[in-house]
Amino acid sequence: MQATETNITREEKRKQKLDVILRNASKAFMEKGYYKTSLDDIAKMQNVTKPTLYYYIKNKEDILVKCEEEACRRINGLLDDIFAGGGNGFQMLYRFVQGYIGIITDDIIRCHVRHRGQMEDETLRAASIQNHKDIESRVREIIRIGITDGTIRDCNSTILAILLFDSLNGITAWYKSDGPVKEDELTEEVLALVTHGVIGD
Repeated sequence: MQATETNITREEKRKQKLDVILRNASKAFMEKGYYKTSLDDIAKMQNVTKPTLYYYIKNKEDILVKCEEEACRRINGLLDDIFAGGGNGFQMLYRFVQGYIGIITDDIIRCHVRHRGQMEDETLRAASIQNHKDIESRVREIIRIGITDGTIRDCNSTILAILLFDSLNGITAWYKSDGPVKEDELTEEVLALVTHGVIGD
């Protein structure tokens, strides 16, 4: 029993350390650029040697992979909850937009969105593109549910999904957690736009 508890503790500590590495690397990629940031830079941010980093990551590209894994886990988890919770199509889309903003304002997910598909390995790049297509497909299904039940206007679900993702993902280019715009304010404005558009009273 004691050995199991020790193993869990070690695994949790490893996850916590990896999270810090990903967050520091994400900030560096966003500020300096992926190609201008080296593993030596990231090691200095952690105050460790580069060989120590290899205990947590395979190489610099693996940071992008792990950021994507975290993004997909959280976004698909959000979608799982939305489909399980039911409701009409617009209610489901509303909950997705609300939850998605909370996800993409996280530095790790911001890094993923801004650097998605930049892997040099063709297999990893293809997997990244497919991951995004799979998520987009699930959102299109929500839109189609709304069109069928009449809560979303009859439209091309693919075009609406692309416009939605382009608009929301664009937030990652300028939003900063320590910036002047707070997440609650951002979420409120985006949901008002989705619900009411820009037409005044």
